Amino acid sequence: MATIRDVAKLAGVGIGTVSRVLSGKGSVSPKTLLKVNQAMEALNFIPSSAARSLVSKKMNTIGIWGTETSGEINRETLRKIEIELKPFDVHLIFADGELNSKQNPNASRESFDSLVNKGCDGIIIWGSDLPALEVLQIENEFPNIALLNNKIELIDDKCFYFDHYQAGYVCGQHLIDNGHRNIACITGWLETDDGNKRHQGFLSALNDNNVNIPKELIFEGDYTYRKGYDGALSLLKQGLPFTALFCGNDQSAMSAIAAITNKGFEVPNDISVIGYDDMNIASYTSPPLTTVRIPFNRMAVSATRRLLNLCYDLELDINYDFPIQLIERSSVKNIG
Repeated sequence: MATIRDVAKLAGVGIGTVSRVLSGKGSVSPKTLLKVNQAMEALNFIPSSAARSLVSKKMNTIGIWGTETSGEINRETLRKIEIELKPFDVHLIFADGELNSKQNPNASRESFDSLVNKGCDGIIIWGSDLPALEVLQIENEFPNIALLNNKIELIDDKCFYFDHYQAGYVCGQHLIDNGHRNIACITGWLETDDGNKRHQGFLSALNDNNVNIPKELIFEGDYTYRKGYDGALSLLKQGLPFTALFCGNDQSAMSAIAAITNKGFEVPNDISVIGYDDMNIASYTSPPLTTVRIPFNRMAVSATRRLLNLCYDLELDINYDFPIQLIERSSVKNIG
């Protein structure tokens, strides 16, 4: 495959001249322009991403930095981002944010800087647990960023987020609307902003309906299957009756259902369960899981388009509206 250097050699000009022809910027004489065009035609030259980088000073690379790039939902979201980048021949590279690293407090910023040093044209910051002041400092030094699953008012046009507080409220209200008053909870990771907000929203729904939840019926989880299973067992051992269980994510909910079933109870006849995320498998559990759908894919597509617009002077459509959607299946029973 011919390169920009091959074109320059055949045309008898410098690489910089070929770059000016490709970019349409700068002065090139008609005679030289003809020679370069003839050389490109003779070589069947198609500008590669590397060639365009020489012209535009762009690396045609977008980075992703954060702590939320694992798990089934997020793997699917990453595929959506790659699909969005492909038509523009832009590539994706990763760095682990390690935002909660206790061993190395500077690990998060070091991993971000590694993406900058690799020449990323823009970076998606994926996660809600990075302090706003640090994000603002980063944005001041490196403006080509988009925030996924995070909201910072001062750079709201670069933020693509979901109202986790309101979604948690919807989950609590749904259980109450179905007659439940004795409700337990397995939280998500409360150290993260979105995990805390969904939990606080859930508690607010109960409070607004004068429903109290004793601390013994709140188990602090971490979104894993193991914590969901252990949490359900722990709640059952408390000896306090409950007819419904809210889980901070679908993984916790599915393993909680397994624990409840293994202890001889039925879902939803004895205990209703509601999750959060709407994983692909949620509609195939037994019983199918009622949950809140988080539109991560649509959020990620808009964040990616925002970066493409910032980095490459495109005008792609961007969406900032991501409404809450309760997906009602069979794991919640009306006992009212």
